[in-house]
Amino acid sequence: MKVFRVQARVAGPAALVAVLAATGCSADAGSGGGSATNERPTIRWGVATEGITSMDPVRAVQPVDRTLSMMLFDGLVRYQPGNSTAPFEPGIAKEIPQAATQDGKQVWTIALRTGVKCPAGQKTPAYDLTSDDVVFSLKRAANPDTSTFASVFTAYDKVEAVDPGTVKVTMKHPVSPAAFLPTISNWQGGLVVCKKAAEAEGQDFGKHPVGPGPFKFESWTPGQRIKLLANDDYYLGKPLSAGWDIRFMADDTARQAALFGGDLDVAAPTATGDKGLEVIDSRQGFKVVEAPLFGTWYLLFNTKVGPTAKPEVRRALAYAVNRADYVASAGQRTAKPTLSVWGAQLPGGIPDEHVQQAGLAYDFDVAKARQMLAAAGYPNGFDVTVTAPSNATSFQILQAQMKEIGVNVKIKNVDVPTWQTAIMTGQEPLMLSLISYRPTPQIPFTDFFYGPSAVRGGKHPAQNFGGYDGADALIEKASETSDSKEQAQLWQEINDKILQDAAAKPLYVSYQAYGAVCGFTMGGAEPTVAIPGNWQPSYKATIDSQAKDC
Repeated sequence: MKVFRVQARVAGPAALVAVLAATGCSADAGSGGGSATNERPTIRWGVATEGITSMDPVRAVQPVDRTLSMMLFDGLVRYQPGNSTAPFEPGIAKEIPQAATQDGKQVWTIALRTGVKCPAGQKTPAYDLTSDDVVFSLKRAANPDTSTFASVFTAYDKVEAVDPGTVKVTMKHPVSPAAFLPTISNWQGGLVVCKKAAEAEGQDFGKHPVGPGPFKFESWTPGQRIKLLANDDYYLGKPLSAGWDIRFMADDTARQAALFGGDLDVAAPTATGDKGLEVIDSRQGFKVVEAPLFGTWYLLFNTKVGPTAKPEVRRALAYAVNRADYVASAGQRTAKPTLSVWGAQLPGGIPDEHVQQAGLAYDFDVAKARQMLAAAGYPNGFDVTVTAPSNATSFQILQAQMKEIGVNVKIKNVDVPTWQTAIMTGQEPLMLSLISYRPTPQIPFTDFFYGPSAVRGGKHPAQNFGGYDGADALIEKASETSDSKEQAQLWQEINDKILQDAAAKPLYVSYQAYGAVCGFTMGGAEPTVAIPGNWQPSYKATIDSQAKDC
């Protein structure tokens, strides 16, 4: 056994986090479907969920959804694995586009590389990808009727095919490269889909996806597994593995037994914080990878429905929440408390010191919470029902903390897809939610805290589950400036406004960890779920069945 740890810096608009891989495996560890003759293995991955929402990149809202998206699709530009300060590198685009002015408007002209293939789908033959596919993809991503991430593309005016190998994007107003390039990256709405398959499948495209990524969809057994096959026509090279067998294993005991018993090659650890990692640490033939920067966990308040519609109530509840309990549950190896909506650990983030000095930390204070709740008109508290994924310890912590101030939280436990449906109604009063890594704070501010992004009644519904709209003017101003210093100042003001209104209480920054057989490698970048750049080199993933130790 050996633990692999990697330090990563996060800076710049193209920031990403990647983890350097190491190889080596003992004889009793799993071989990942590869034989002793080193034939291409099928990598077996156990994920701690009961299923997915969609494999369509514009509908991929769960971490595992996004991971699958990065394996099936690709972007015009790509995050560079292993170098968090590096600029974007070309993907489907031949080179990184530069802005120009045409007829008084900012225009980005994108030249496509040749040789990018759309593989065959169940209803469509294989063909060469062209500008038609790119234009279709970007328009689809910008359309709130088809995309969860449409709010990211509101600065787009027109997307046009100049010729089969060239795309032109005209903006409503000038934006910086830091704002534009993430919209065409290999992440969420920037992922390019194959137009013919998307049109042929219609509403079922998320069940039968076809994209130009390193792997092809083979099958999906809901509640059990998804199988991917290598796309040997992938433009960056033939994958080193034959494919992936991704298994939904929400039960910690079963998943761990499968890893140690040789039925899995990679698996999420048990939900017991540091103890779960210690179990993997102790087993010969297996390794723990602690990968920096997964995202930030929050308590989100519904600002439109029920008692939490009053900011005075939200502030009271924020004081009743003890971050330390959530950190202890998640494990101190993979959770660090944070005070900022978008912390300094993330690109463009605001330091905790600023939040503390501004008096917006909402440090744990039960007596103050009770006093504020009474002043808000609830001296005896109130009852509330929340929907939670089954076995979510964090909701049990929330329930116990709220009880201390007289707020009776009833938990309705459901499977993950049902929970996703519930929070998309905009009716949930309290939500514990992860906002995963983004290359700039403008994206999470727009997706989660911008009125038009509200899942209930928003013009461009995204992931604003609580309906907050108090920082709209600041968010719009920040989106329209190309001055980096002004933008940074506006991001700080947005952060402060969200905290002043208690739309959310930041809890901790999460650092993903997982267990794997010693011989598993991503070819230079170990993955952490849902962070740009970490799954894009998955075509280099393989298992060294000849390695003897970690």
